[in-house]
Parts: sequence; structure tokens; C-alpha cells
Amino acid sequence: MGVLEKAPAAGAVNARVLGGSAGDDDNTTTTILLAHGYGGDQSVWDYITPQLSESHRIVTFDWIFSAAAATRGDADDAPFDAEKYSSYEAFADELVSLIERMDLGPVVFVGHSMSGMVGCIASVKRPDLFRHLVLLGSSPRYLNSEDYKGGFEESEVKTLLHNIETNFKAWAHDFASVVVAGAHSAAAVAATDRYRAGLTGMRPEAALAVGRAIFLSDNRAVLGLVEVPCTVVQTNADAVVPMHVAEYMQGEMKAALEVVDCEGHVPHLMAPDLVVEVFERILGRV
Repeated sequence: MGVLEKAPAAGAVNARVLGGSAGDDDNTTTTILLAHGYGGDQSVWDYITPQLSESHRIVTFDWIFSAAAATRGDADDAPFDAEKYSSYEAFADELVSLIERMDLGPVVFVGHSMSGMVGCIASVKRPDLFRHLVLLGSSPRYLNSEDYKGGFEESEVKTLLHNIETNFKAWAHDFASVVVAGAHSAAAVAATDRYRAGLTGMRPEAALAVGRAIFLSDNRAVLGLVEVPCTVVQTNADAVVPMHVAEYMQGEMKAALEVVDCEGHVPHLMAPDLVVEVFERILGRV
């Protein structure tokens, strides 16, 4: 396992290399770069990396807003830079920087939730660094409008952001159940506990700033600019990203669409074997 030494003020930290060519420069091995979403850290991939790393080089990392980054001190004691991370642009720049620093490209990029759109923006900036985009539970816009249904009314987003600002721990505890779904199955309980730990461990100011960047964003115009081949991956039922959003992205990007036969927004925690099956199918086409 290789560990990337963190850089000051870097938004993508503690990168790790697993399997494949972790110790050498074999350019024939596919490099898969896994980027977690809001409330997560790189440990959310732990259920799928053992299988994927048997035949591929896997790279994971933590975004600076994650609980893991804060716990390790990667975030330092300085206030979270809410202005810098008020949109996905800064995250996209950090992603490009990470790929360049580690000399990874071109990568198969897997972005969960917000990271899917970050990957899209980064690929527009530097298409040479990306071989394929896998957008897992991603959305270009969460707000409904007259001509688009993102899944959330403006009043719902205002309430969500208000609750993050005024009662973060209680909000995070409840929101984790919404994100995971799956009723009371053993897998759902375990996945909810794991996701809740990451979500509640975020610094509240970081959770609010990134929450605003996510739920108030509109990146639909980016979709048509993406030239890198892409696959949209969606579960059967996701309370955060409805299926019609995935289908909208598929149409706008002329992308492939893969459906994971489970519920919730975090299938890599709920049904990792099914996610690996889908990923291997995608990799077989790349």
C-alpha cells in the first residue's frame, strides 16, 4: 500500500494505492480512482476494494471536509474555507492536482454522489487525465424547477440547510437513515451506522458549506461538455437522486446506464457484491 504525503491546504488528502501496480509503473494495469461523497471518507469503499484490487490498481483518498480528514488533523485547526468550496470548481481543481501529483492518468474515475459531478467538471478541464467516468448516484441539480425535477423543492432544501446550521448532530442522525434506506435489514442497519458515523463526524461548518454547494448547485450545463466516455450507475430507489435524474444524465451525456438491484444512495455499503459486479461489467467495456 502506498500513501500520498498530504500537501498543505490540499482538498484531496491521504491518498492510498491498493493492488495492481501499487509498487511499480506497469502502465498496462487499469487505475481506478474512487472518490467518496458527502458524509463519507475513503473507508466507504472498503467493502469493494478487496475484490477490485485483485486485478486493478485502486486509489482512494479523503476530501478535506470528511470526518477522517478532520480526525487525522489534515484539516488543521483553521476554519473550513467555505468561500473556496462554495462550488464544485475547487474540488475539481483538487482532483486534477491529485491525479497529476501521483501521475495516475488516464484513470477510470468513480465518483459517488457529489464527486460524480466533480469528476465531470475535472474531465472538462483535463480530459487527458480520464479514461472513463463512472457516476454513482450523482446529480447535476437537486432542486426542482418548472422544466426539471431534481427531487427536492426549494422549501425542503432551505429546511435541510437550516437544520444543518442549527442542529447538525440531530439532522445528521436522521438524514443517514434517509440516505441509506433499506428498512431494517441487517445490511441497512450496518450501512446506516457506518454512514452516520462519517456524517456526524464532519465539522459542522464544513457540512454546511459543502451542503450548500451540493443542494443549491446547478451543473446541468456541464453534462454536454463532457467528452470522456461515461457510465451512470443508479439504484432501484434512491431518496436523494431519483431514477429520472439518472436517465436525464444518460440522455444529456449519451452515457451508458447501469442499475444496481438494491435501494438507497450508498449501494457500495448496502450491496457491495452487486456494485463490484456492475463495476467489472463496466471495466470490461473500457
